[in-house]
Amino acid sequence: MKKFFLLLVLSLGSIGLAFAQANPALLQSHLDRYFLATQAKDWKTVLDMVHPKVFSLAPREMMEQMYSQMEKESGMRFDFGEITILHFKAELVHSDTVYIPVDYAMTLEIHLNPTLFSSDKQIQQLFEAFQLAYSGQQISFDEAQNRFTINLKNTLIASTKKDSNHWYFGEYKANDPLTRLIFPDAVLDRLREGWN
Repeated sequence: MKKFFLLLVLSLGSIGLAFAQANPALLQSHLDRYFLATQAKDWKTVLDMVHPKVFSLAPREMMEQMYSQMEKESGMRFDFGEITILHFKAELVHSDTVYIPVDYAMTLEIHLNPTLFSSDKQIQQLFEAFQLAYSGQQISFDEAQNRFTINLKNTLIASTKKDSNHWYFGEYKANDPLTRLIFPDAVLDRLREGWN
């Protein structure tokens, strides 16, 4: 069961966070709502804003229950620091959908329950799991606080149907099957090539 929740924890990195050239202020409010919900661990609101294709892998109700129980069951407490938007990329219209990648930065602190995670081997296993899940990110462990700190810089992709203002979000991870499930090749190819 602990392994299952660890996998769920690692999938947090797959839950992603938009800018419409037509109405940037309105889109900014969607981003602010998403970021605040993430920091407050309001998983219902977060899942309302996640790209619906995610639920083809796991039913929404199950995901909501898992996220709400995650800290209690896993022995880890997650604190999401301030989320900063670094850059909005140009929009791409593909088929009937608008895509806008957003570069962002965030600090994630993972506090471990010392009664569940006390050995060097357990800490090393977690460190390796976080390195895999958050490849290329700065990860440190504070032994005195029994806490991992992950300084994230990544890209989220906002998408909406044309003539709509209902935005969905998904995190871009180049080799993640979930990313390929959610976004078309035209979007992923442009990101790999260096979207300006």
